[in-house]
Amino acid sequence: MDRTRQLQAEHADAVARWNLVRDVLIAGGLVGTLGACAMAALALLLGGVTQGDLWYAPRLVGGVVFRDAPAGTAAVVLGFALHFATAGALATTFAMLVPRGGPALTAVMLGLLAGLTLQAVMPALVVPWAAPPLERAGPPIAAFMLLHLAFGACLGVLTPVRKALLLLDAKRRGVRALPAPPP
Repeated sequence: MDRTRQLQAEHADAVARWNLVRDVLIAGGLVGTLGACAMAALALLLGGVTQGDLWYAPRLVGGVVFRDAPAGTAAVVLGFALHFATAGALATTFAMLVPRGGPALTAVMLGLLAGLTLQAVMPALVVPWAAPPLERAGPPIAAFMLLHLAFGACLGVLTPVRKALLLLDAKRRGVRALPAPPP
């Protein structure tokens, strides 16, 4: 048992250092996926309630490629793919900017601020040139606000995700350093 503790102490310093893959790419990808899922669930619900069409929102996001009238399964699948890719990229950028080791409340507040920033930028600058069908439909500002705040709140989960990944990395390093069992 003492050997195990000694190995854990040796690897604690290596685990505690900043790691691009663990602290930014994996953490940002996980948080972005969580945020995209939350936004997609809310958008499907809002589309079903307000438009009577469950797939209304992902089809409009698919309008990035299908400029005239996005319809059918291809537009929905493409809309989901673009939405999840964008959320992952934004969350990874967020993970790169948020300092490691701060309190969880800091990440939550910065996440909500990022959501409000997206709310300010997306309808005014991105929607007119990226999604003409959404622009023609008239982007629902209140729904956008709700969706972007939900995404920002999910970004606030970054600190606990980083801590969980740090613990997993410590376990992985500890297991790799253990001697092989005798034959």
